[in-house]
Order: sequence, then C-alpha cells, then structure tokens
Amino acid sequence: MLNFTKKNFKLLQLLLLVLVIMLILLFFMYNHKKDSLVIKNKMVKDKYESLVSIIGPSVYIEKDNDNNMKTVTWQHPLSKSAEFGKYGGCDYIRIRGHPSKKYHPHPADVFLIVGKYLNVPEHLFGPLKYASETINIEQLFVPDSYSNKYYNTGEKELALVTGSCASVTISVITIQFVIDMIEKYKGDTDKSVELYEEFRNEYYRRIDDYLCNKGITNPINWFNPEYFNEPNVMNIGDDICNNS
Repeated sequence: MLNFTKKNFKLLQLLLLVLVIMLILLFFMYNHKKDSLVIKNKMVKDKYESLVSIIGPSVYIEKDNDNNMKTVTWQHPLSKSAEFGKYGGCDYIRIRGHPSKKYHPHPADVFLIVGKYLNVPEHLFGPLKYASETINIEQLFVPDSYSNKYYNTGEKELALVTGSCASVTISVITIQFVIDMIEKYKGDTDKSVELYEEFRNEYYRRIDDYLCNKGITNPINWFNPEYFNEPNVMNIGDDICNNS
C-alpha cells in the first residue's frame, strides 16, 4: 500500500510539472500573439519599419482581432504638455495598414498621414480644402491645454493640419503650403472663394516641382528629408511631368 502511494505521488508530481510547463507555454504564446502586428502591404511594412528605426516605436497601435494593422501613430499624448516638432519637425505621423488612393495632382497610393499644429484662420478653411483632398484640419483633438481654452473661451488657437501621401516629404510639402498660404492671406478675412483656384494651382506646382526633378522649391526650415531617409528630389518620369 505504501509503495502504491509513493508511485501515485510521483505520478501526480509529474502531471503537475507537465501542467505548469503547458501553462507557461500558453502564457508566452498568448503574449506573443497579443504583441504581434501583421502588415500585409509591402509598401506600408517597409515605411513602418523605416520609421521605427528612425523615431522609435509608435505611441499608439490599432489592429483587428487577427492582429492585422489598422493604424500606427506617433503623437505626443494630448493630455500632456505639448512637445512641438517632436518627430523630425512633425507633431503627428500615422500609417494606415490599408492604402487608399488619391487623384490630384497625380494618381497615387495614400497611407501616410503627417501633421503639424497650426493656427488656421477660418476664412481659409475652404480654399485649403479645395487645394487638395489630402489636406485635413482637425480642430478638436489637440493638446488638452488648447482644447480647454477653446471650451472656456471659444478661441481656437491650434488645429492639427495634416497632409496625406506615401511619403513624409510630400506630406510636409503639403503642410508647408498651408503655412505659407496662412502667412500670406491670414489678414484678408474678406477673401475665400476667390482664392480657391489660386490655392489649388499653387499646391499643384509645389508637388510637381518635387516629383519632377526640381526638388523642394519653397523653403521648409523645420524639416529635412534626409532625416527620414527620403530624397530631396524625385522624378516620376518625363511622360508624366511633361503633361502636368
């Protein structure tokens, strides 16, 4: 009887050891699955890995139940004191896992959204949006100190202006276009609709210059493409550039 009890006790010990090992393996497998990020599109994956190597891990990750990436975002938390220009001069960088498409000024994939906090006069909202569908102006989700000021006084001091493309540099050229147009027309509060075509033509010219071998022809003193391993000049082909 004593011998039988010892055998059962050893068997029980062995079963408990196997159970503990299985629980540890399941724990590590769960955590690996939880931390994994699936990026199916090669362009998106390459840009994501490039950005991580330059500015570090993203602050926010959004994914589905199968760990497919929806978005990853670099943005200083809105609840904390603002740190402007934290990401190579930019305040906001987001990559979308599933690219969209744009048409103007040249058809292209769009999955990268770059932003900077700016004061945007309301009379320029229309002309800026007409200039390009890649320009967006987020007025509400800004650092808390600015949203609280708006809540208490009605004064909109900052908005997050974003440009969208597949390139940080082109998105930044878009933001600089907004900065320059604000500087030029912020005092002309009686102008809006009459600026639509001027804004679109100026925006197209700047993007064409960069894509058609002229480079960044309007200075951007807060940004350097080389920081993001992107070229100072691009050439999308004479056939396209000569017809633009």
